Amino acid sequence: MARHIADDAGFRHHPRKTVARPDQRRLFQQLTHGAGDESALSAEEQLTGLADWLGESVILCTAQEEIIYANARARQYCRLPALRRGLTLAEAMPSLEGSVIQVQHRRTMATGEALQADIPSVFAKDCWTHLQSIPLGDRLVLVMRDITDEVEHYRMADAKLGLLDAISLHPDVSYVRITPRGLIEATDQSFRDWMGVADAKLIGVRLGDLVVRQQRLAFRKALDRVCEDNEQERIEIELMPNRSAALRVRLAIVPLHGAYGLEGASVIMTRVPD
Repeated sequence: MARHIADDAGFRHHPRKTVARPDQRRLFQQLTHGAGDESALSAEEQLTGLADWLGESVILCTAQEEIIYANARARQYCRLPALRRGLTLAEAMPSLEGSVIQVQHRRTMATGEALQADIPSVFAKDCWTHLQSIPLGDRLVLVMRDITDEVEHYRMADAKLGLLDAISLHPDVSYVRITPRGLIEATDQSFRDWMGVADAKLIGVRLGDLVVRQQRLAFRKALDRVCEDNEQERIEIELMPNRSAALRVRLAIVPLHGAYGLEGASVIMTRVPD
């Protein structure tokens, strides 16, 4: 059994030793010492000490909106000038005047309520910011993070859902999502109508098994090129619907990639007129 080791900074690790940098070790010790300890940090020092290591933009200011501290990420993201005594949020960031950010942080100071919101960025065009405003005694903490990529991801997902809904409405076009092994994960109404089978009975079925026997090898080779070689394929095959004649369709098959690599393939089918 592996033996766990704890060093004098409290870090637990496995036998292959991971050494904390001296400044990290010192900060950890200061943050965890008791309030009566001479080396203990004040609450404000604890906040700014931690903020230096965060990837988010952190700004600490007074109730009068005077900036006390901004971490390196905030100075870059918010394009802050050199900090000086008496510098206010509005002076450092004129674009805040009348913005949602200003309305939110003033509401936090007035009510003592921590708030958060996803808002259009005032720092860059066509960008988005996740903003948290947090009361800390008579201080205000602003935490900001760029979420433009996330918003674009959600927008693209919404557009894809709309596209699939449109495909499902067309009686001669259908959509099927399959796993890398060719098993059906999702279908639309058009495909279910073509096959004469309920959705529950199609999920988990191998799509190749619905192809007429003499064309299954060609379909399997096309799917292998999609999933193994990351290619896009077009092929014309015949499906075997339940209780009806063979249905000729054209397939467009593209690899479906997710956060952890290949997740399967998307298949768009169009009926070939008789």
